[in-house]
Amino acid sequence: TSLSSQYDEEIFIRDFFDGKRHGFFVDVGANDYRKYNNTYYVENVLGWSGIAIDAVGEFARGYAAHRPRTQFFNFFVSDTSDERARFWVAAGDHLLSSSEHDVAGAGSTARTVPTITLNDLLARAGIQTVDFVSMEIELAEPKALAGFDIRRYRPALVCIEAHLPVRQAILDYFARNAY
Repeated sequence: TSLSSQYDEEIFIRDFFDGKRHGFFVDVGANDYRKYNNTYYVENVLGWSGIAIDAVGEFARGYAAHRPRTQFFNFFVSDTSDERARFWVAAGDHLLSSSEHDVAGAGSTARTVPTITLNDLLARAGIQTVDFVSMEIELAEPKALAGFDIRRYRPALVCIEAHLPVRQAILDYFARNAY
């Protein structure tokens, strides 16, 4: 089968979990149900279930049609819940969206979507255990991590995009939380 992840992340994920069946994932900035997706493999090959969250609601249809063990939520994951966040969607390409206008590029359009913390979403969904977290939200990772009690959930593996402007904040979060 061909890889779904963008940079072969699923090879590392597969090898790390060594065939573990029926785990649970949280995919923040989930994007398309398959293209450039870090959780497609664990659901479709290993039988995992999970939560996919993306600020672009158009992705929900693909999850509903092709990812039966994934609950899709249309939120902007942040450090606060029940507010509204503005983000930008690149013209003609829903695969690139960001709270930073320059990341989405010229011609992108602004949208607003409700915010939620990972802690609140996991509590509302009744989730107690998380094996794997994937997070790629174009420079908003530090705010999303601020709303996630990683010490409580203790995922075995976290795959997080860490662009240079936010890399140190991400590293500091993991260091503070003994990862």
